[in-house]
Amino acid sequence: MFNLLVVDDEKFAVKGITQGIDWSDLPFMHIYEAFSTEEAKQLMISHKIDVMISDIEMPDASGLKLLEWVKEQSPLTETIFLTGHANFTYAQKAIGLGSFDYLLKPVNHDQLKEIVRKAVHKIQSELELLDYNKTYETYYKHWLDQLPFLVERFWQDVLNGKIPSTQERLQTGFQIYSIPLNAQSQVIPVLISVEQWKEELNARDEEIMEYALRKAGAEMILQDVPGCVIPDQSGFILVLLYIQSGTPISLELNRRCAEYIQACNRFFHCNLSCYIGEMTPVTEIHQVLGTLLGMERNNVTKINCVMNLQTREEQQGSLPSFPLISDWFLLFELGKLNELLGRIHETTDRMQEGGVRSESLEALYYGLIHMVYHVAHKKGLSIQKMFPHDELQDIATATRSLNQLRGWAIRIVSAAIEYMDMHHQDVSAVIAKVQKYMDDHLHEEVNREDIAAFVYLNPAYLSRLFKKETGLSISEYMLSIRMDKAKKLLIESGNKISNVAEVTGYGHFSHFAKMFKRVTGISPQEYRKKFQINKSP
Repeated sequence: MFNLLVVDDEKFAVKGITQGIDWSDLPFMHIYEAFSTEEAKQLMISHKIDVMISDIEMPDASGLKLLEWVKEQSPLTETIFLTGHANFTYAQKAIGLGSFDYLLKPVNHDQLKEIVRKAVHKIQSELELLDYNKTYETYYKHWLDQLPFLVERFWQDVLNGKIPSTQERLQTGFQIYSIPLNAQSQVIPVLISVEQWKEELNARDEEIMEYALRKAGAEMILQDVPGCVIPDQSGFILVLLYIQSGTPISLELNRRCAEYIQACNRFFHCNLSCYIGEMTPVTEIHQVLGTLLGMERNNVTKINCVMNLQTREEQQGSLPSFPLISDWFLLFELGKLNELLGRIHETTDRMQEGGVRSESLEALYYGLIHMVYHVAHKKGLSIQKMFPHDELQDIATATRSLNQLRGWAIRIVSAAIEYMDMHHQDVSAVIAKVQKYMDDHLHEEVNREDIAAFVYLNPAYLSRLFKKETGLSISEYMLSIRMDKAKKLLIESGNKISNVAEVTGYGHFSHFAKMFKRVTGISPQEYRKKFQINKSP
């Protein structure tokens, strides 16, 4: 609802407008009257006035002076002037000061009402626009606050294949999320893999520490270079450095990563390694990430190291890493058949265009064999049962030509994924083996590296696999079974609490007591006493 003010030093002129015109069909809540400019100012100070009808010639001050004051105090008020003189100078000044319209006396009431109606419509439109702008500003601020998270999600979708790595789709994403790149830009990726937490962490603490690692990575690896730090769903951290015109080619990444590793060792109590990729077009980020994942997967001997593509050949493993297919492992493990078949066609088409030798066919063949054995081992599945007719051993036929290799690869991954879908297990044989090992060595101070060595897996990879299948980290599971054992001994035996600590793998009584209270909320002594009280007749 709106308010109307009529100003004129002639009382009958004011009453003729306020009472002589039927204002009921316009949205006015109040219609005020003023007989001087000072009285009009007082009314405007105490009330919100939306439309003002004013005479220009008044004894105390002109309506033009009043309009100047109104524009300063109430800029949204629309003013309509009335005058008994057809003086163009007045009209020119009124328009220059921003009045809505100008009428000569005697006033035609119908004409005046129509002008007021238009003024109200203009105010309504301006208020709607103002509300829209305020709403837009509010949501725009929320969007800006969420922008870092949105950029992370965008890159995750690109890396996971949810957004195709085409120039058109990437360019659209860069524009939407204000990423300072274009479809022809290049990036340098750095993969960070946490190998060991030196202190036992629960899920919440580990998540907090991983956040701290990402923030430190942005400060120490990116520094003054534009880029972002992305948490990967597999537990890795990926740093992307945006290469722009003027960015120095020599970024001393090896030194930056080495200093980052030292800082993380000291302040975050963890071991980790950095794997540095080459300068890569954004449209080929999948391939270089697959290469870095392959480097990490095959690093079974070194910790707290910096590796780049030049040092890749120094890595050891039961089978060599093949950059072309290293990013297929996760798709195969997750049973993403269509995506994997697309990668097979894409890779073999690229090999066809670039020319291929027999050595390349054999490399791809053995890479696929390695992938199948690796994932089957993780899932505790029998290769003999998966391929009862020795389909994996037909190297002579499979590598006779690129087309034959493509057909063989499609048959192998299709059959393997179908078999894995039919023989899904809640907990794989490998994880069951790990759990039994921890149960058997409960009294010893075993660490993640000991457990990983027992099942011949990389420690970082084992941690991700264990958490994925059980919902708990290795340290959380070990703490759980130790505490269950301790509670049982406290209840059922008369052993000293220090002996209970030793039996459950704690060399220091104080550490045992601290961990026991963290889990149960009370000390071991209080726990035993409480049980005895509850059991007393």
